[in-house]
Amino acid sequence: MTGHRGTQVTSLADRAPSAEGNAFLAALHTEHRVHLLRFTRGLLPTDPHRAEDVVQECLFRAWRNSETLIEKRIPPRPWLFRVARNLVVDWARRDKARPVVFGDDDFDLLPGDTDFADEVLERCVVEEGLAQLTPIQREALDEVYRLDRTRQRAAASIGVPVGTVKSRVHHATIAMTEVLAGSGVTAAGW
Repeated sequence: MTGHRGTQVTSLADRAPSAEGNAFLAALHTEHRVHLLRFTRGLLPTDPHRAEDVVQECLFRAWRNSETLIEKRIPPRPWLFRVARNLVVDWARRDKARPVVFGDDDFDLLPGDTDFADEVLERCVVEEGLAQLTPIQREALDEVYRLDRTRQRAAASIGVPVGTVKSRVHHATIAMTEVLAGSGVTAAGW
């Protein structure tokens, strides 16, 4: 496999562990695992299983980088603790960035009478309608409705007279009404 700048890259599956790397890992495990686990449990007091995962990942990364750690005589304990802390932070950020997944029964627990399927369908119909407008009509609607600007501010932003914005919004509204009516959405529904 070729990596960045044409250098040869081998995957972990292609790389056989060296005897020195295995001995290094065994020594790390014996000497630092308990301390590293105590440290990660302090960072993750409510999730002991994840703390174990962090320790395993730290030891795996140490094994993977054993040649560098040995050659450069990098003290393993601070390196392991830094990797553990970074993993905890990275995993916390990843978890926060993930959307919440709901099962079929969970929608009843959400507040309000909102039917999300209807909302998605309505958005699709509106997007389809907007796509059928001219670019200048979309721009006028965007300025006035999405950005919630007065017609005077919209005109200044677009660089046209106020009357032109009023006309574009009027014609765009008529066009959207026709498009939405063709999709079964009446003016009373929006």
